[in-house]
Amino acid sequence: MKNETHIFRPNKLKNMILLVGSSISVALGFIVLDDDPKMFWLNNIFFGLGVIVSLIQFYPNSTYLKLNKEGFEIKHLFRSSFTKWSEIKDLTQGQVGMTKVIFFDYTDEHKKWCIAKIMAKNLAKKEGTIMNLYNIKTDELLRLMKEYKRKSK
Repeated sequence: MKNETHIFRPNKLKNMILLVGSSISVALGFIVLDDDPKMFWLNNIFFGLGVIVSLIQFYPNSTYLKLNKEGFEIKHLFRSSFTKWSEIKDLTQGQVGMTKVIFFDYTDEHKKWCIAKIMAKNLAKKEGTIMNLYNIKTDELLRLMKEYKRKSK
């Protein structure tokens, strides 16, 4: 695994469910909520954004998780951020609602995203979260990330 890179793309089934569910909600908004303009607009803006996000995720290289010997890169909706393995402490699995996620804290040397880290720490008790939107099980992703981190030392 010395020079190996793993790239994980969004789970197409989950993305399709988001697209269909959001589309149905927008359609129902036109049918059911036409008497209440405020609810109509709130519903259609919220679920309309869900339609847009799910469509963008079908576009190649708009969203992925890339692991390599230096660290990991998360790209979501064409915006990416890279984190070195040396910038994070332990990786653990947890849950947000019914979704399994990977939690971690940054080392003291990591100086980016100070306010976001404080907010995340107050909400989730950890500074960083990787939502598993990808085509790999959370347990397997955690095992692979720990292996990369261990070998990066």
